[in-house]
Amino acid sequence: MLIGGGHSHVQVLRSLRMRPLAGVRTTVITRELHTPYSGMLPGLIAGHYQFDDAHIDLGPLAQSAGARLIAAEVTGLDLDGACVHLRDRPPVRFDLLSINSGGAPSLGGIAANGAIIPVKPIGTFLPYWQALLCAWQNGELGARPRLAIVGGGAGGVELALSVVYALDRLGLPREVTLVAAGNDVLADHNPRVRRHFRRRLEAVGVAVRLGFEVTAFEDGRLRSDSGQALQTERVLWVTGVAAPAWPRQSGLAVDEAGFVRVDATLRSISHQQVFAAGDVAALDGQPRPKSGVYAVREGPTLINNLRRAAAGERLAAYRAQRRALALISEGERRAVASRGWLFAEGVWLWRVKNFIDRRFMARFEVPANVPDHLRDAEPMAAMRCGGCGAKLGADLLARVLRRLQVPDQADILQGVGDDAAVIATTSRTVATVDGFRAMIDDPYRFGRIAAQHALSDVFAMGAVPRVALALVSVPLMADTMMEDELYQVMAGACEVFRDSAVGLAGGHSAEAAELSLGFAVLGQAPEAPWQKGLLADGDRLLMTKPLGVGALMAGHMRGVAKSRDTQRAIESMERSNGAAADIFKKHGVHAATDVTGFGLLGHLAEMLRASGVGAEVDANAVPALPGALALIDAGIESTLAPSNARALDDFEIVGAPPTDARVRLLIDPQTSGGLLAGVAEPHVSACLAELEQAGYEVAVVGRIGSRSQVGGGVVRVD
Repeated sequence: MLIGGGHSHVQVLRSLRMRPLAGVRTTVITRELHTPYSGMLPGLIAGHYQFDDAHIDLGPLAQSAGARLIAAEVTGLDLDGACVHLRDRPPVRFDLLSINSGGAPSLGGIAANGAIIPVKPIGTFLPYWQALLCAWQNGELGARPRLAIVGGGAGGVELALSVVYALDRLGLPREVTLVAAGNDVLADHNPRVRRHFRRRLEAVGVAVRLGFEVTAFEDGRLRSDSGQALQTERVLWVTGVAAPAWPRQSGLAVDEAGFVRVDATLRSISHQQVFAAGDVAALDGQPRPKSGVYAVREGPTLINNLRRAAAGERLAAYRAQRRALALISEGERRAVASRGWLFAEGVWLWRVKNFIDRRFMARFEVPANVPDHLRDAEPMAAMRCGGCGAKLGADLLARVLRRLQVPDQADILQGVGDDAAVIATTSRTVATVDGFRAMIDDPYRFGRIAAQHALSDVFAMGAVPRVALALVSVPLMADTMMEDELYQVMAGACEVFRDSAVGLAGGHSAEAAELSLGFAVLGQAPEAPWQKGLLADGDRLLMTKPLGVGALMAGHMRGVAKSRDTQRAIESMERSNGAAADIFKKHGVHAATDVTGFGLLGHLAEMLRASGVGAEVDANAVPALPGALALIDAGIESTLAPSNARALDDFEIVGAPPTDARVRLLIDPQTSGGLLAGVAEPHVSACLAELEQAGYEVAVVGRIGSRSQVGGGVVRVD
């Protein structure tokens, strides 16, 4: 289990990609899906680099290493129970744990707010910086905004020069002050380096306030313990890192500051199953600054010792270098070299730094179409049984059921534990079944998606789901791993069912080649269930979710989709259609369906044929998930897309060829897609407003009208 995607752990993943570790499954838990390379942050702020230049995308890297990637925030460890506690989701078990999660911002007791912006973690800082630039450009901060940068070390100096360069490049007025607690900037560097940067800061108009120990920020003023004050609109805080609270709270041995104490092998001095590296670690007997360079240097030793620990072998010692060469950027494309008494400066050093940084980043670029590695705990000597011999063990299943909060429902008279469920019904019942194999590595979120997808068919009838039955298959692994896999996937599903007041009446579980999950769902039908065949002339077509899931999942499997875009698709699939269905009921919906495997045009064509009408679709009005159109343009599509393309034969494409990405998006297969509904025109505005208020990315994508093209119509691409 790898907590964090820092500079050491990305090297672990790269090593596993190059040389897989047989019999071991790796899981990465990280809050940030894109790991920023700290050495390139000043260049990113200055505008020399784009986001992807300075970030390692953990999605393709983890996938190429055969590792599961879980996007979540760690809140603690149960070291006796060997599990990691996560925010707003179930804990995940481990056998061997490594922590490379970085540190928390060190604010000296001052609360971060909209005016005080910690630079670490970098992933949180960058959106703040972009928002600050926008506010600056829009004049929201005044005619000549004042910005304070707290921290006189290399990070603060580099950031001050980069910020000034960026603001000047954009032609924005500014007043920037660097605040340092010490008597000079860059106190850890030699006098020539310090003198150079004092002159450089003065040359670009950065005021420097020395001996200013910030103790408070009140009424737009930074205040020091000596009574100094500085008026400012915004504060960027660059004073080092503090330890996160959860390692100490979990019982790990930590130093006085709360960082995880490790020995020369990078293993915890208190728990042999735990390793740590980078800022979060404190190396006993070898104290070093909290700097990315040490996390990079610790990577090879961490890789080696994790492999040895998994095999039960003796660990190797790490010896940290006493001094490291610092290449400090100057805002523009110039840099200073500093090591001991060494001082050198010039454009050529920025080129050297740029070369080193880009070479490091290139190590983590993942070629497309890298196959997943096998994840079995061990190859089994005996052939596995089929039929009922493939059922999961009774003890394993019982343990999972005890851990789950299985949703109950008054209609279920007899449920989990009996041979069959006994369900009381007093009205007409709708019934549906749906399921699929996992398309993401996170079993908990896959369980949520599968449950939402199954419930969506009931919502699309205007019905209320009441009861579900599960069919789940889990890949063959060690019993403890199979138990955790089953628990995670069902915990995600049960959470969705509880939110929708759906009872889980039972189901069946078995071992298989890969994780899959399906549900049969029963619901209470309204007096007049929605049907596909009741579209009326003049109806507007409303869609409640953006398209592009199929392309993004195909890109994810090939390792070419950006993790931030994949994450957005997962969030869309996790969104329930229940609230949208309730809103549609209030606004005179004539017909509805959910947009899933056949894509928008495929499901629309079914509605048009059943209703005996045609439609005009505005392709430009159809919302797309971020990154989807770019992937389709690059030829990355779901394997079902060619079959779905037959729906294009029913429509006249106006304004673009059928190969245009905006047209191909309309046949992209969706998992847990949105509802598509025909709403009478007088109700459209009110319906749209209520759906938007509920948080749906809703759009009017077409109009019903033509009866000359039953089952088809026109797709306009302007």
